[in-house]
Amino acid sequence: MDINNMEGEGSIALFDIKREPKEEVEDLEELVPKRGSRSSMVWLWFGFKTSDIEQKTVICKTCHRKIATSDSNTSNLFYHLKTRHEELYIESVRMRQSINGPSQPQSNGAKKSELRGRKESFTKFVVYDEQSRRHREITDAISVFIISEDTASAHTVEKKGFRALIKTLDPKYNMPDRKHFSDVQLPRMYEECRAKVSEELKNVEYYALTTDLWTCAVTQPYMSLTVHFINNDWLLISRCIQTIYLPEDFTEVMMATILREVLESWELREDMLICVTTDSATNCNSVLQLNEWNRLQCFGHCLQLAIENGLKTPYAQTQADVKRAVEVCKQVASTISNSFKRRRNLAKAQVDLDLPVHQLKSENPTRWGSRQQMISRFIEQEKAVKQVLLEDSKVRHLIPTKEEMRTLESMNKALSPLMEFTDAFPGEEYVSVSYVKPVLHLLKQHILKSQDDDSLLSRTIKEGILTYLTDEYADDATEKLLDMATLLDPRFKTAYIKQERIDLMKTRAAAEIELLVAGGETAAPAFAIPAPSADECELPTAKKAKKSLSSYFKKASAPNCQGTSKPSRTSIELDLIMYLQTADLDPEEDPRIWWRQHEVNFPLVAKLAKKYLCIPATSFPSEQIFGASESMMSWKRSCLKPGRVDQLVFVSVNL
Repeated sequence: MDINNMEGEGSIALFDIKREPKEEVEDLEELVPKRGSRSSMVWLWFGFKTSDIEQKTVICKTCHRKIATSDSNTSNLFYHLKTRHEELYIESVRMRQSINGPSQPQSNGAKKSELRGRKESFTKFVVYDEQSRRHREITDAISVFIISEDTASAHTVEKKGFRALIKTLDPKYNMPDRKHFSDVQLPRMYEECRAKVSEELKNVEYYALTTDLWTCAVTQPYMSLTVHFINNDWLLISRCIQTIYLPEDFTEVMMATILREVLESWELREDMLICVTTDSATNCNSVLQLNEWNRLQCFGHCLQLAIENGLKTPYAQTQADVKRAVEVCKQVASTISNSFKRRRNLAKAQVDLDLPVHQLKSENPTRWGSRQQMISRFIEQEKAVKQVLLEDSKVRHLIPTKEEMRTLESMNKALSPLMEFTDAFPGEEYVSVSYVKPVLHLLKQHILKSQDDDSLLSRTIKEGILTYLTDEYADDATEKLLDMATLLDPRFKTAYIKQERIDLMKTRAAAEIELLVAGGETAAPAFAIPAPSADECELPTAKKAKKSLSSYFKKASAPNCQGTSKPSRTSIELDLIMYLQTADLDPEEDPRIWWRQHEVNFPLVAKLAKKYLCIPATSFPSEQIFGASESMMSWKRSCLKPGRVDQLVFVSVNL
C-alpha cells in the first residue's frame, strides 16, 4: 500500500522516508495531544511534551521516541508505526478503512470531496481529551445541573436519555460515570466554593447569624447556619456556611458545642457575633442561652404566632364560630380538590359567573399566612363553590351558612393587611432589622387600629394580635437592639424611638463608637428572652406580587421627631449629631447606598451602622435552604452521608 496515497495530506519523496533515522528515546514526561486540527487518526498514538510549548518535536506515546516530521505531514508517523509497532499500524489501517471505505480511482474533485468528508468524519470520531478546556466546561455544566435541579442527581448521568442528549449535542464529548461526578466533581466544586466564601469572610468585622432546624421524611434532623455581613462596598452578603447533622439523641449541649466548632472552622470570632435570628423553638433558644449568644426572634414567626393568638378570642361562642368556619373552608377545599368532576364543575361555574379561574387553597400549618390565603380564596369563589355543592347531593351539607360567611369575612378583613408583611419582610439583599420598630408603629396606629365598621370579631382579632406583638418586643434588651438599628437607618433615625429613650440611645451609640474606634469590644446585651415554643414554619407559597416594606412608609405619617441634643464635646458625639441633623432619606431609597455615599462624611457612625444593619429581621435565609434540601434528601437519596449532604447544600445555595 502506498503510504502517500493512504494519508492524502501532501506527500514527501520516498527517499526522505525510506529509512527512519535513529531515534532518541525520551524521558517519560507526560505527553499532551496536538493542538489545533487533528484530521489524521495517526495522532492518536503521538503527542508532545508538556514543556514543548510550540509543539515542534513529535513523540511516540508507545516507545517515547522522537519522530522527524515537518508541519502537519504524517508520513513519517505512519512509517514509524509500520516499522516499530505493527499492531498499531494495522489498527490505523482498519480504522481508516472503516471511515473511508475501500479506495477507488477518483477524479481530483472527487478526491478533494472525499478528503473533506474524511476529515469531518475523523474529527467527529476523535473525542475530547479529559484535560481539554472543552471537556472540563461540559463536565462542569453537567455538575451544576445535577446540583441545582430538583429532579437531578448523580444517577442522572447513567440514564440512557440523558446520555443520548449529551451525545447528540456534542458527539466528541465522552461523559464520565456517576462515581466521577459524586467523588471528584462535587468535592472539587465544594472546595472551590468554600475557598471563595472563606476569602469573603476574612475581612468581616461584625456579622449576624440565622439558623433553623429542618427534618425530611427519610432523614434525621439537620440544622442550617447562615452568616450575614456588610462588606466594604456596603453590600449585604448572606452565605450558608454549614448544614449540620444532628443524631437522634442530640442534646442542647451537643448542639451548642457544634455551633462553636463551626464558627471556629470558619475563623469567625464569637465576640464579633452581634445577633442570631431564629424562630421560637425551645431547643434553639436553649442552645443560644448556653453559648451566651444574643437572640432576635424571627418577625415572620412572631407575626404568625400573634395571628394564632388573635384568633383565640376570650369569648367561647366566638371562638367556636371561628373554629367551625375554618373547618368548613378546609372540608370544602378538600372535597372539591380531590374530585375531578367537582374541579371541572368549579371551573365551569367560574366562567359562567365571571370569576377568576382559581383553585381553592387549603391551610398548611407550617406556612406563614396560609389560613388567611385559604379564607380569602374561599370568599372570592363563594358563588362558584355554592353552585358546585348544590349540584351534588353528597356534599350539599357543606354549603356555608350566612353566619359562617360573616365570620370568614371578619377574619379576612382583620388578617389580610398583615399578609403583605409576610411577603415583604423575608429579604436577604436589603436592610430589614431597622424596619421592625416602624412596622410595629404602623400596625398600632393604622393597620390594627379599630375602625367604626369593624365587627366585634374583627376588633377582637386585631386587639389580640397587637397585644401579642407589643408584649413580645417589650423586652428591654430587644428594644435596645431595635432602637439602635432604627437610629442608624437614615430613613428613620429617632422617628420611631420613644421620646424618653432618645438620649439614652444617643449615649449608648456614642459609647459603642468609642469602643469601636479604640479597637475594643462591645459586649452586646442579650436581646431577647426565650419565647414560647412553636412549630417550625416554612415559606409562604403565594404567587401574587409582593409589596415592598418601604411602600408602607411612603404615605404613613411618622410620629413626632425629637430635636437633636446640644453639640457634644467629643468628636464622636459631634459626628453622631451631624448625622442626625441630615435630612431623612426617602423610604424607597436603600440605606446601604446612602451610607456608601456618606461614609466619608460620618466615618465614626458608619462603623456602627455596618455593625447593626446586617442583622436579618427573619430567619428566612436559613429556612429557604429547606427548598434546596428537600429535593436532595428524597427517598432516592436516603443513603446520603451527612458530609455529602453538607457539600450538596453548600454548593447549591452559594453557587
